[in-house]
Amino acid sequence: MPDIQLRPFAPSDAVALARLWRASWLSTGVPAAREITREDLLARVGTELAQGWRVTVAEIDGELVGFLAVKLEERRLDQLFVAPAQQGSGIGVRLFALAEAMMPAGFVLRTSAANVKARRFYEKRGMRLDRLELHPVHGHEVAIYVTP
Repeated sequence: MPDIQLRPFAPSDAVALARLWRASWLSTGVPAAREITREDLLARVGTELAQGWRVTVAEIDGELVGFLAVKLEERRLDQLFVAPAQQGSGIGVRLFALAEAMMPAGFVLRTSAANVKARRFYEKRGMRLDRLELHPVHGHEVAIYVTP
């Protein structure tokens, strides 16, 4: 397993985070991912930080390879993405474990219903499918998961 370093997000990470976020989202094959540009995601980073995101980034040898964004007040794991080339290397597991430690009373998360790989990942970690609903902006089906 590579030497994965977790640390708090810094403003200088924004461009690399947006790039990784888009690449990882595109790798899912979910059609809605093609509608979102890196610039859209970069703008969203600033907006979400202002609205309470707590972001942790994962690095290997100084390269950003994953990130976790949570909204503690809402007990929500908002985003967990790993660079496509690093998927399966334990980064997602580390970031998910951090989310569990940050929100020990439990949390909720949403993922595209079509993102089978992510759904398997969350279910393997004990998350329970609560319901399916339509995404309020993009209209695709999302799966809502809760901790047991």
